[in-house]
Amino acid sequence: MTPEKAHNERDALKSQIRFHRLMNLVLACTLFGGLFLLSYVVFRDTTRIVPPEVRRPYEIGANYANKDYLADMAGYVLGSILTVTPETAEYNNKLILKMAHPDGYAVLKTALDSAAMRIKQERVTTIWVPRKEEVSEREMRVKVSGKLKTYIADKLTSERDKDYLVEFTVTSSGRLYVSKIEEIVKADSAARTAGQS
Repeated sequence: MTPEKAHNERDALKSQIRFHRLMNLVLACTLFGGLFLLSYVVFRDTTRIVPPEVRRPYEIGANYANKDYLADMAGYVLGSILTVTPETAEYNNKLILKMAHPDGYAVLKTALDSAAMRIKQERVTTIWVPRKEEVSEREMRVKVSGKLKTYIADKLTSERDKDYLVEFTVTSSGRLYVSKIEEIVKADSAARTAGQS
């Protein structure tokens, strides 16, 4: 083999190696770009859900739920907790606890169990009539104002305006959890209660 031929072969092999390295780099970039795009689609894509009994679509995605979904879920949660009879209290609580976030499960279970026990002992029936909702999509909170009617032995004993706050958590997979349910005590009613005692 002549030195010129060897030199030409070596140059040809070097150019093939450069070409293969370049192709490997392009393929690696394509693979990582595809993985990035796939993860973006999986974690950021919203899903539209139209349940049969609701006429408007919901959007749920990674750490996101739209206003309509939050408002309807808050209505469902409060309706289940506040519209109860002694016979339905435990069942309704079980439904809501299935939706509870693991971090707030113990606190929520304690509050719901004590309310159910009081309802059973006193044979109380309550009916929640919501009037308006204020939804904070960013904080995933819904403030619901309405009227809570309390009956004892089919007799209306009280009818009070109340406000409740329902907080949600949405996971990166788009699953919605109830993280907190609390009554918003107004300053004037708290002051009135303190003045009476």
